Amino acid sequence: MRTTFVMALAVLILAACSSAPLVSEIPESIANAKTAADHERIADYFAQKAASYEAEALLHEKMPQSYQGHPRYDFGAMNSHCRELQKQLNAAAREAKALEQVHRGFAASLK
Repeated sequence: MRTTFVMALAVLILAACSSAPLVSEIPESIANAKTAADHERIADYFAQKAASYEAEALLHEKMPQSYQGHPRYDFGAMNSHCRELQKQLNAAAREAKALEQVHRGFAASLK
């Protein structure tokens, strides 16, 4: 649990230190991207999203253990719920990494 917390905290700290656009700026940033630097910033955004999704997936990987043996929870249902979220978050991370690579490619072609 502590490792998961530290990983999530690291993701948040890295996000705060980055030059990546805010989520609210992404549509406009993509629409107006013309330079290598523009595409690098967008790629950084998607890299951060991927890391965030991966950290949350890891959290859901470990979360079912918290429900096991608790008399008020249906462990099977909670385990299924967490596994499904983990699968979806890992898929989202893969998609974000793919978008990161697309924008890194755009940036490289403009240098």
